[in-house]
Amino acid sequence: MAPQHRQARDAARAPLALLAIVAAVAVANTYYVQPLLHLLAVRFRLHGGSAGLLVTVTQAGYVLGLATLLPFGDRWDRRRLIIVTLVAAALFDGLVALASGLVLEVVGLLGAGIFSAAAQLAVTYVATAAEPARRGRAVATVMGGLLAGIVLARTYAGGLAQLAGVAAVFWVAALGCVLLAAVVWWRLPAECAPKERSLAQLYRSTLHFIRSEPLLQLRALLGFVSFAAFSMFWTTMALALSSAPYRLSAGAIGLFGFAGLAGVLAARMVGHQADRGRSGLTTVVSFGLIALSWLGLVVDRSSLVAFVVLTATLDAGIQGAQLSNQSSIYLLAPGSQGRITMVYMVIYFLGGVVGSSGASWLYGFDGFHGVALAGIWVGVVGLALMVGFGRREKAWRATARRLGTSRAPRASLSSAQEGAACAPGAACSSLEEPRGWEAG
Repeated sequence: MAPQHRQARDAARAPLALLAIVAAVAVANTYYVQPLLHLLAVRFRLHGGSAGLLVTVTQAGYVLGLATLLPFGDRWDRRRLIIVTLVAAALFDGLVALASGLVLEVVGLLGAGIFSAAAQLAVTYVATAAEPARRGRAVATVMGGLLAGIVLARTYAGGLAQLAGVAAVFWVAALGCVLLAAVVWWRLPAECAPKERSLAQLYRSTLHFIRSEPLLQLRALLGFVSFAAFSMFWTTMALALSSAPYRLSAGAIGLFGFAGLAGVLAARMVGHQADRGRSGLTTVVSFGLIALSWLGLVVDRSSLVAFVVLTATLDAGIQGAQLSNQSSIYLLAPGSQGRITMVYMVIYFLGGVVGSSGASWLYGFDGFHGVALAGIWVGVVGLALMVGFGRREKAWRATARRLGTSRAPRASLSSAQEGAACAPGAACSSLEEPRGWEAG
């Protein structure tokens, strides 16, 4: 390989790696609480499955952040938005660390969830900048970082809480967000600024996407189902493992995050398949894994080794479905990734809110067995949706790949096709030199 080409490739990979780290650190804020639920239940005297509602609060904050912050990326430079949201997340992490009562804890978790939207700003940054032929792999790289943040957040939180207490988890997280914001300001190129639009226009066009894009509607529904399955498991898993017959500590429960790294490997494989137009197949396989993993948890939970293996397969299925969905929706409306992602992720995390709150109730009623039974049905619903709409979904993707919309050409927004020009004097994130994101 020529030295010039190697330098160009390395220059392209540098911001891609930074965006993956941003996604990991930001999204981790919404997951620190999961392995700590039994500690927080004791601290705030919460009973039954009610501690699981702290997960619901954080996820509700994330939904609110996605709905309010992501569309701004189609109007303003996402680099600046990432910096602001990381600093704000750090402030709310500090509030969680300082909280001495349940009300302050809830406010801090809600705010940390809202500004964790920086993770999806990083995803839409790369989805906008990447060449179409490499977009699936580029998004998979940043999503790999995001998924690593999700699974390792639990390991980090459980381990550090056991060593230094719950407050230390959030103080270190706050420091990490501030330091990362400084690195983003220093290293990440300014984004190509889209044509100025009013916020009213942005939200009107968002409603248009919801009404007129069948591919977005189906993929958002599949995202709702898959994240419901994810939240059902991780909301109640810590409660199950801290009780008989396992009686694991917070640190040991946090180690289950490593099993979730299977989702990172799944994301990379799905990214390559998505660039080959096979996201329909990867979706079917992913929901099959989800249903079978929950079935395994119903049949036998006596073995801790089996519990670890089924955690890995469940996470692989859920993250495979997630990347299949995102690879499909980014075929729509070039230049509008912020709004497309906002629609998808709001519906996706509403599934998480429904899943976590429903699982908390089921756990109080019938323990983890009841949660696992419901999880089987959730996986089957996703599988049935994809099988039922398979042929139409394939046709919608083919149309979107050609026209930027899954409906007739007139359904696409002219504004979504408008070119973007770099702000005068700004270092643009467009990848003409070097050309294209290298996903490795």
